[in-house]
Amino acid sequence: MNKLLLIPISLLIAACGHADSYSWSVSADTTRFDYAETDASGLIDTETNDFGDISGFTLAIEPTNIGLYLQTSYAKGTTDYIGGTNLSPTYGSHRTTTDNRIVDMSAGYKTTAFLDRTGSVKMPIKIGLGYREWVRDIRSTPGVSGYGEVYDWGYYDIGIGLHFALSPAVTLGADANYRKAFNAQMYENWHGYTFDLKDVHGYKITVPLEFALDRSWSTFMTYNYEYWNIGASNVINTYYEPDSETKNETLSIGLKYRY
Repeated sequence: MNKLLLIPISLLIAACGHADSYSWSVSADTTRFDYAETDASGLIDTETNDFGDISGFTLAIEPTNIGLYLQTSYAKGTTDYIGGTNLSPTYGSHRTTTDNRIVDMSAGYKTTAFLDRTGSVKMPIKIGLGYREWVRDIRSTPGVSGYGEVYDWGYYDIGIGLHFALSPAVTLGADANYRKAFNAQMYENWHGYTFDLKDVHGYKITVPLEFALDRSWSTFMTYNYEYWNIGASNVINTYYEPDSETKNETLSIGLKYRY
């Protein structure tokens, strides 16, 4: 599915060579995870943690106003698993630790509307494609085997934002993106089944605060809230992936260079 991004990435590289104003940025990220699987009877299992347990980074290339963009992020860490087992399926009967790895990439086109004459209020608009992968390895405990899953999908991504210049050196923004997944699947290593996930969609809210250091360099802090709704899958030999929701929060601090 990563091949879906080859065309926009190639276009982005070509565009950057002719762009008047682009920026490169890198940030250190930490994510608070909140994942829950449910059925008609209630909770099946959950994955939670606190900031600092999952950490990673984000790299981005983005035009100041108009052009192609690319963003990729990687995160790794642990969550607290609460669930059940085949012999004792009641929620809360089994507890362990899960090792997680999350990769997210997106690329597309950005344009900007100026809402005042001075250019201090901007409305960025984005449309693009993305890819998300979550590797979930639930650790074994005495008497209970470990279990691994891989969730992945491509997604259509459309977003709009509002950014204000609070001063010549400080900018505050708010961005909202809607995401609709395609080719959404979950692979599990117990039976080796790959399930087709239904009606996967979500959104992302981003609040960036940026401080200019000079004409080229700035530092920034960002808060992200990411939501995914994952519908129950098809059934394979009486097994299926139930409904689930992901509600993750990420805090980032980074450095940006404009050229």
